[in-house]
Amino acid sequence: MINFLNLQYFLVLCEEMNFRRAARKLHITQQSLSGHINKLETSFGVPLFDRKQPLTLTPAGMYLRKRAAEFLAMQDDLQKELLDIGGMIGGSLTVGSTHARSQVLLPAAFRAFQEKYPQVSVKLFEGSTDELENGIRNGTLDVSIGYLTEGSSQITTIPLYEENIIVVIPDTVIERYFPNHTVLSTRKPDLSFVMSCLESCPFLAMTQTSRTPTFTRRYLQYLNISPNIFLETKNVGTLLSFCSAGLGVSIFPETFITYSQYDFSHHCFYTIEDYDSKNIIVLNYRNTRYLSKTIQAFVNTVREVVDAQTGLGANR
Repeated sequence: MINFLNLQYFLVLCEEMNFRRAARKLHITQQSLSGHINKLETSFGVPLFDRKQPLTLTPAGMYLRKRAAEFLAMQDDLQKELLDIGGMIGGSLTVGSTHARSQVLLPAAFRAFQEKYPQVSVKLFEGSTDELENGIRNGTLDVSIGYLTEGSSQITTIPLYEENIIVVIPDTVIERYFPNHTVLSTRKPDLSFVMSCLESCPFLAMTQTSRTPTFTRRYLQYLNISPNIFLETKNVGTLLSFCSAGLGVSIFPETFITYSQYDFSHHCFYTIEDYDSKNIIVLNYRNTRYLSKTIQAFVNTVREVVDAQTGLGANR
């Protein structure tokens, strides 16, 4: 008899291709994980992995990887259908988002959803935009929230809001590099001044792992500017904290500033309008999977929260 847990563990090992990392991800020992895989191989009567370094899948393992994902998706859909037949909103829900977006939008959305449906267990997966898209496609995520990506007939996309991209310039940086400039009194930097800041002042950058740094790089190329990079990090929270502390100029989606835990009251802001700079934030789900009442309830809750938040739903 096929054991669902063994299949789940098998798929995690397929993803990590390393017993130690997979066991850590599953919060079990390597010995326990090896036991689950051995039981699966014994049950099917074929080896699924070639255990020579590096670990690889056998032809049987590659075939099972595809069918196991389909089988577990069918089992998950069946559970959702049975809950719906019983007229219940319950079970679990797996939501994907980037780490930064989770801090901006999800606290309010999760709070509202929890108040309405406390019986639902929510699992949050935080990853890159590519990981979120793959999660929707392969069925490991029920819903994802992030940037608008390339269209797919298998994915339903619901626009939530548009956000501006802004250049953030600390007052302390202006005082240091442009001590006599009138912008300190007007608080309204123009493009010419912003370009001077981007050319002359320390720049805080994100590594090329997401949409924002890709936009930043292209925008700077468009302006023909090579910034003086003081700090480069993949963590948006770190970048926000350094910019808040006045260490340099940076570029962020506006909502990251609006809902930041850091103080940006002593900063000047320039909304980028001379370049294609609107981010469309969307909610995605796979339309080839069963859309349960629980998923529908979450989608509706997120849309209600977005509409209620000033600066989000108002820009839709």
